[in-house]
Amino acid sequence: MLSLLFSVVVAAAQGIVIEVPGSADVPLAAPKPQLPAGSPAKEADMVWNAMWTDLDQSGFFRMQDPAGYLEKGKGVAPGEFDFAPWATIKASLLVKTRLYPAGHASCGGGEKICADVYAYYVPTGEELLSTRFKGKASDARHLGHGIANAVLEAATGTPGIFGARLAAVGSQSGNKEIYLLDMDGMNVTSVTRNGAINLSPAWSPDGRSIAWTSYKKANPDLYVKDLGTGRTRVISNVRGVNTSPAFSPDGGRVSLARSEGGDADIYEVNARTGELVRQVTRGGGIDVSPVYLPDGSGMLYASERGGGSQIYLQRGNDAKRVSFVGDFNIDPVVSPDGQKVAWVGRAAGGFDIFVADIDGTNAIRITQDTGDNEDPSWSPDGRYLVFSSTRTGRSELWLSTSDGRHQRQITRTGGWTQPTFR
Repeated sequence: MLSLLFSVVVAAAQGIVIEVPGSADVPLAAPKPQLPAGSPAKEADMVWNAMWTDLDQSGFFRMQDPAGYLEKGKGVAPGEFDFAPWATIKASLLVKTRLYPAGHASCGGGEKICADVYAYYVPTGEELLSTRFKGKASDARHLGHGIANAVLEAATGTPGIFGARLAAVGSQSGNKEIYLLDMDGMNVTSVTRNGAINLSPAWSPDGRSIAWTSYKKANPDLYVKDLGTGRTRVISNVRGVNTSPAFSPDGGRVSLARSEGGDADIYEVNARTGELVRQVTRGGGIDVSPVYLPDGSGMLYASERGGGSQIYLQRGNDAKRVSFVGDFNIDPVVSPDGQKVAWVGRAAGGFDIFVADIDGTNAIRITQDTGDNEDPSWSPDGRYLVFSSTRTGRSELWLSTSDGRHQRQITRTGGWTQPTFR
């Protein structure tokens, strides 16, 4: 089915390209779910809103305004409706759903809701997707994420990541606390509630723990919390800085910047006990923000050893500078495949996000003239970057394709910084 979709798309005169997010905006129509007579619309709205937001964030589609849909209330399965009204509004992809509330006979009569989903390539009437999602009514948004992932895979051949979680710093309580939230900004939960300054959250590779820096005992110490048990432990509390943690790919170590009577250097400690494993850098200026290469063969970090802060790639004892744009670059993050690096650079008018090959070549600036843009983090599939931006006047979280061509706001309450993908 997918190969047929691709052959149709390639042959189409419309020139649709759906292999890279942001490279084309494929017109997509998605009417709200149909419901049996008398059924409540609450869960259906939640499913549809989550799906719509995800597909809009994806960068593959141009979501067509439902107010312009010509067809109203027709069926969802093949043969139950006519493609002509959708062709008239120039939709290329059509997503139709039918939702059955809990207890409905067509959903087995139990406590779960069902969503039947169909996706079509409008120019040919080709059915791309036909599947059923089933879950608790309280998980309606998760069903929406699942639908968006299925539609994206049907249209591109690559699974989606919608429903992925972020950790971030939020100041809505009046203090900087660590929170978890979905990548659409919903389902916010607290990791810390200590009333102190908490910074630099980092996920363990298995997603079961979060490391961060907290001033709850006055000194910026490094903590790790098991999200399942709630148990929290200190793994670095030398007098001075203990900050910018990153877990090793195997989860056994945490790298961090800490100062012991001088400038900050990069250290590795045991992720469970905090026992020192090794000191990675020694002197020569402040070294901060370490991040491991995915294969564990080295790490990137920011260093002032050459004057202004720049990004360095270190394998063994050999460190090479990889940022050459501007005089102040910080906060490197490496893509999941180890091929790209993103960082924050100071530019005229503020801070922006840059992306380059891992050796620093082919650097591009993906934000510009949009306030301060900081704290980048790669999505698990390497397609996107999440970051904080002040472009609306308040610091919010934004999602961008890795080339910067498609950017969408995630949060809308202000006070959000330092997001990181699970």
